[in-house]
Amino acid sequence: MPSHPSIMRLLLSFFTLAHVVPALAIADANNLGQWEKPTNIGPDKECPGFLVNLGPTGARAILKETSFVVKFVFPNSPAAGVLLIDDEITAANGKTFAKHTFDKCYGTKPGHGYEGPIMDMGNAIEDSEGKDGVLTLDVLRQGQATQVKIPLAAIGRFSNSFPQSCAKSEKIAAQAMDYLLEHPEERCGIVHEKGMLGLAMLARGKSKQAEKLAMAWNTPPGEKEWTWYPSYQAIFLSEYHLQSGDKRVLPTIEENCKRLYLSQVLDPSLYKDAMHGGQPQAKNFLLGGNGHGARIAGYGTMTISTLMAMLTWELAEDCGVKIDDFHRDLAFNCIHTHTAQDGYMGYRFATGAYTPVGRQGLNLIVHHLAQRPGQEEYVNRVTGGMVISKTRLNDGHGDNALAWGWALLGVQLSGNAAAAREFLDYNKAFINMARTHDGAIVIQPGRNLAEKAYYMSPRIHPTAAMVLALSMDQPRLRIQGASVKR
Repeated sequence: MPSHPSIMRLLLSFFTLAHVVPALAIADANNLGQWEKPTNIGPDKECPGFLVNLGPTGARAILKETSFVVKFVFPNSPAAGVLLIDDEITAANGKTFAKHTFDKCYGTKPGHGYEGPIMDMGNAIEDSEGKDGVLTLDVLRQGQATQVKIPLAAIGRFSNSFPQSCAKSEKIAAQAMDYLLEHPEERCGIVHEKGMLGLAMLARGKSKQAEKLAMAWNTPPGEKEWTWYPSYQAIFLSEYHLQSGDKRVLPTIEENCKRLYLSQVLDPSLYKDAMHGGQPQAKNFLLGGNGHGARIAGYGTMTISTLMAMLTWELAEDCGVKIDDFHRDLAFNCIHTHTAQDGYMGYRFATGAYTPVGRQGLNLIVHHLAQRPGQEEYVNRVTGGMVISKTRLNDGHGDNALAWGWALLGVQLSGNAAAAREFLDYNKAFINMARTHDGAIVIQPGRNLAEKAYYMSPRIHPTAAMVLALSMDQPRLRIQGASVKR
């Protein structure tokens, strides 16, 4: 694996490229050639490419308009010896798959969702797990129609209030946490993964493991490091301190808050000559926004990096760290200014670029913690935008676990039970399809060109994110809605 800065530079090149090339990925029937491009991380490196995971069956497949074509089956999985390579699955539990619409999802409109084989298979898994566990599939095998039965664990259905008061959610979260602890060799050290992993440990009460990670990660990153590093590190360490009372991490939290002041644009005119990739970038330096780098690169500011800084400051303040309201107010003004009237949040502006749901979910978490006077109308607007964008959960940019990880968590803190219910219920089948046979959650192909999560952290990051989203019955973290106890 390349070094962390190298990974982030590579990711930035993908961000930049996506500004000039239409977003595709699963919108393209050939998946941009990724059906045959494997990852080199964890058990998924045995798969021949970036394939659709067929839930806990253990099978992976290419997506067609109205079917799946099996291209890999994990040994010792429920599908082993039942499904064969090149089997074409056309129906599940007696229901023929609807048509998947291959189309890009880029702009302010929600676009097509995951209706078709993915949703239909996910719903069939739900039905089977809620009964005897038997998943019946109609298959074309060498031109001949046949039917096969895959024995899944009968773990029940998601409750009407899932993930709260839901035995199935608890089982999935517990198994996912076990997977995270039992597979340290899959951890690549990418900061998104590392931060989410630590938060998942805290959410499941794994205090010893969380302390070990906190102590190993208790030194501020270099002053020129990417914004993601001080943000994720301080978010995890803040939640760790609030849960444990361990004061050893406070200096690192405080220093990282200061580092994030340095990545904030205080005077856009200073960047009037900024260039990136041979193109002028002055318009992309938004007052109060945070950039990729700690010293603000020529690339400009981004909504998500700004929200990460804001979340860091809110959590740090809960830990007793004094936050400069000048910087915080600028950030809130920036985010509010660049949110559309329908609640859409763009990559930078209140205009279309990539999926909005991760930013919207993160925004709701920030506002839940901040409780600023008069925020109700704005929060309602962003929540409404999430419902509109419910079809775009998996359409992340660069790392789609960033999108659905923050979205599934944030919508539950919106204060709008009906909106949360609509968003979660629509994506129930997606959650079923992302589950692996051995308890992990794996990245699924999305609709954006720059989606590279499968090649950076195919399981650890998304598994940790799902642990946070499904562990809401007894929230232990502020980002899950827990109150401060000091």
